[in-house]
Amino acid sequence: MTARPDSIHEDEERASRMSAEVGAPDFDLAPGARVHRSTGPGAGRALLSDALGSEAAVDRALGRPALDGSVGQGPSPKRQVRLTRELDELLIARAASERRRPSDIMREALVEYLHKAS
Repeated sequence: MTARPDSIHEDEERASRMSAEVGAPDFDLAPGARVHRSTGPGAGRALLSDALGSEAAVDRALGRPALDGSVGQGPSPKRQVRLTRELDELLIARAASERRRPSDIMREALVEYLHKAS
C-alpha cells in the first residue's frame, strides 16, 4: 500500500476522535452555543479550520489525499484501463493474497515498467 505522510495520519486520528466525541451519547454543546444551517459554498469551513487547527489541515481532510502527499494541487490524475476478465481475476486474487488494493498493485507495476523503459 502507498505510504501516507504522518500529517495525514494525524489528521485522520484527530477526525476520528472528534467524530467519536460528537457521536457519544453524553455529548452536549457548550452553554450558549448556537448551531446554524448553511448551504453556502464555504459552509462549515471556518468550523473545520478551528477544529483542525489550520486551513492546510482542512485541505488535507477534505476529499482524498494526493498520492504524492502534496496539498492544494487538486486531485491526483486518474486513468481508466479495461482488463480481460482473466487479468482482472488474477489482479483481484493477488490483491487479496497480499492484502493490498488492486490500484496499488497496478500503480506499482506501471512505475516499475516505466522505470525499466527509460
